[in-house]
Amino acid sequence: MSREGGPARAGVGDEYLTEFGEEPLTLVVLKDVAEEADRIARVLKSSLGSRDVIRRRLEELGRLKRIPEGFRANPKYLAVDTGFTSPPLELIGGKLLVVIRSHILHGAASRSLPSTASVGFVKFIQDEAVGKPLSKIVERKFIKEVLELKKAGELDVDVVLIDGEIFPRIPPGYTSERKRRQSTMGKLYGRVLDLTIEVLELADKTDTALVGILKRVYGRDIPVVIDAPEVVVNDKALATYVLEPGEWVDLETYSDIAYYLNEFLKKYGGSMPAEQVAALNNRFAWIVAVMKAGDYLTSAVRVAVYKAKLPTYFMAASKIEVWPSNDFTIKELIAYLSSITGVNGVPHPIDVVDAMCRLRKDLLHLTQQQLQSELAKKLGDPYLAISIAGLTNPEKMYKVGFK
Repeated sequence: MSREGGPARAGVGDEYLTEFGEEPLTLVVLKDVAEEADRIARVLKSSLGSRDVIRRRLEELGRLKRIPEGFRANPKYLAVDTGFTSPPLELIGGKLLVVIRSHILHGAASRSLPSTASVGFVKFIQDEAVGKPLSKIVERKFIKEVLELKKAGELDVDVVLIDGEIFPRIPPGYTSERKRRQSTMGKLYGRVLDLTIEVLELADKTDTALVGILKRVYGRDIPVVIDAPEVVVNDKALATYVLEPGEWVDLETYSDIAYYLNEFLKKYGGSMPAEQVAALNNRFAWIVAVMKAGDYLTSAVRVAVYKAKLPTYFMAASKIEVWPSNDFTIKELIAYLSSITGVNGVPHPIDVVDAMCRLRKDLLHLTQQQLQSELAKKLGDPYLAISIAGLTNPEKMYKVGFK
């Protein structure tokens, strides 16, 4: 019994702390997977709720919509992606970070910008956390340059498709002026924020639509805006379960989401598990901090989830951020995105630039070897070069990830 006299409730994370027995690998699939599926099923049945009930709630609130039929526009677009070694290649003296930026320009020939290209740079770093903000700086700096070309009349593009977010993922602590001046990470995230504001201002002046494709989705905005605290799965999973092909959910703007989050926390914060309350509080703090630091320009970025009309692997829904233009409303953009969404559940141009950003392992190995060789020449000491640029664990040369 609990101290209050009611039945004791399992603590947070108890499912990971219960006793477990290790099995021979040949039995894992037969036994452990079945047991884990049973645990997942129990959690989902108790927390997800009825599909029909959720759909009815979305319909009552006017958030469940059909993707328009007959969209025939063929906008001129720029698709952009950046990638970086994650984790960086571990060398004895530090870490080797490689950042790549790729783009495709479709329907808008320009002497100022090639139709397709992949470029990148190499940095020798100590803190691998710099990879994420550095890649975002590269991405937004390039988009800003493209929009400046459009403003100058040297390029015409209707839509910029981004593999990733528009609304910057900046930890709340790094949005303050003091923090941005005091640390390397603060300066990097500050630059991401500044570039985001400059991009949005240019998009507004040049009437250019921006679309961010969110592949990794952890937020739970749908349950918040439909007032459903019992639903604890992320938006991508929930929309994949609830939506039919050719439907989308309108989550309005980040300003609206902040309002709904605040009301949701006031209403349910005292009765929800502490870890869920913490997650929602962190999301609220992040959204508000970014809006304030960006003079609220970012508050107008819209959020939606759609399921394409054509079949995709696992029938997955796609969450997106949208900065509409006068020529392309959010409805028209979603209709266009649905028409070009491939089997992977994302617009085809995003699949292409994502593939262009992948770093071959042999190229990474060549980069490390070249660094070691150059250091040996410049230091005049091959042993010192090895002590800096040699691989900490040579086996990881073939396991290093890139994203």
